[in-house]
Amino acid sequence: MTETIPVRRHRCDVLIVGGGAAASMAAFECADAGVTMIQATKGRATSGTTTVARGGFAAAIGENDSPEQHLAEILEHGGELIDPELAAVWTRDIVAIVHDLQSWGAEFVTGDDGALDLKSFPGHSRPRAVHHFDTTGNMLTKVLSAKLRGDDRIEKHSLTAIVDLIADGSRVTGAWGVDYGAGELVAYAAKQVIVATGGGSGLFYVNDNPPQVTGDGYAMGFRAGCPLLGIEMIDFQAMCCSPEELFGFAPHPTGFINAGAVFRNRNGEEFLKRYYPETAEQSTRSEVILAMAREIHAGRAALTGGIFMDATRVPLEVIEKQIPHVYKTCLHRGIDITETPLEVAPGSHTWLGGLKIDADGRTPVAGLWAAGETAGGIHGGNRIGGSALSASLVFGRRAGHAAARAARVEDAPPVEIPAEDADWVAQLISRRGGPHQGEVRLNCRMLAHENLGPIRDAVHCNDAIRAFEKIEAEDVGQMCLAEEAGGSPKILGQELESALAVKNLALLGRLLGTAAGRREESRGAHYRIDFPETDDARWRTVTRLHPAQDGAIAFHADPVKA
Repeated sequence: MTETIPVRRHRCDVLIVGGGAAASMAAFECADAGVTMIQATKGRATSGTTTVARGGFAAAIGENDSPEQHLAEILEHGGELIDPELAAVWTRDIVAIVHDLQSWGAEFVTGDDGALDLKSFPGHSRPRAVHHFDTTGNMLTKVLSAKLRGDDRIEKHSLTAIVDLIADGSRVTGAWGVDYGAGELVAYAAKQVIVATGGGSGLFYVNDNPPQVTGDGYAMGFRAGCPLLGIEMIDFQAMCCSPEELFGFAPHPTGFINAGAVFRNRNGEEFLKRYYPETAEQSTRSEVILAMAREIHAGRAALTGGIFMDATRVPLEVIEKQIPHVYKTCLHRGIDITETPLEVAPGSHTWLGGLKIDADGRTPVAGLWAAGETAGGIHGGNRIGGSALSASLVFGRRAGHAAARAARVEDAPPVEIPAEDADWVAQLISRRGGPHQGEVRLNCRMLAHENLGPIRDAVHCNDAIRAFEKIEAEDVGQMCLAEEAGGSPKILGQELESALAVKNLALLGRLLGTAAGRREESRGAHYRIDFPETDDARWRTVTRLHPAQDGAIAFHADPVKA
């Protein structure tokens, strides 16, 4: 193996996998605790999905607000599947984190009196979102990146894709992956491993995440024996399908709604009033997306398959205040949203389920922690706006703090890349025939797009499961890299990183198909056209998946915590 591709080995107290807000917060805690740590990121730290949080994040920081009120509204709109202990910790801790972010240089918008300008989001009873107009995620990314760069206690391994965890019996002792900048394999021995790799939106052809977000944390944790909770719950968001100049752009629908935009079908009907007469555009995000999907499914979509998001009657000064970045981006591409409606369709934005954790981010697997979008139980079956980034900040900090404490009393035994995985990588590199890894990856994404989107049924879920099983059984073991990889370590690393992600995407597709197929009801972000009603008698439960023998998936439905 070492003759085919070099292996670099590292040792640390805590290995943090991920480059977003959760991973960065964990890194700061580990550094302050004085433990040795490495942050391995597919991109450059800070990266990940933090940048897609445009409009702001929720914190009960206003004079007439409280964490208790925030908690009550999260539980009310969470499809009854949220772990209340996790939500209580989250709504309490986020207030202090806002102040810390300000001390680190976060430029949240304030009023003339110096107080934070808090936005109103659907599902919240009062203004609660701290923000930097519609570029909050970009602003926070710059703040966290600057803090990371200035802290030499944090060892940073960029352009490094962690592919799988390494275990000694039932305990996680490290991880392995590929440094795709150098074209080398890497193996990490660690006393504790924190997985904060984001969600699984890269499984879908239409998504607004960076291409490196491929559900690795879900797949790695599952293979290590960690249960996956509520993985069928996905927060789909409106993304542009027309005009062509904006295809794939995520235009921040919450900002459009706050500005006064409406959604119309191809007949010009403001259809949300028909589905939700009392709330219409002020309905929760999952309700808006479901209504869009049902209109499209019913044949009332526009020519390119989407729904119109219409801000043509909104005054320009309101648009420039609510969504200035979106407005300028569209203008730069030749589209004036005050004159032309955007055609949008549902795409994968964030995943609401994930690895099972406690309030400190500890999973049931010894040595393994999870935070951010990788962690489950926090968002339940639905999510009101402004929740993803705030929860990531909180549980990233908590996981880093607790893992650092645990690392002081543990040892880090040496690790080796498992022989089966090393052989698979060696064969992948040397193979000259078979489907190209990029083709297999695209096939995975189209399977999810066509079968596991906002509207589901038993037939499509079962079709997806069988197709992903075939990819795992045949394509993953037969695919090849591009010919150019043989002459360039950099291209080899890039091709290898993408190919290794295919293995995780195929498993993730099978996991999603299983959970979505078994929940025979509609609730929150999950809609079954063959079971359109919410069934509290049978399904007021949290789905739990864990590995069974021979690669099978065991399914359970656990009662909701009181």
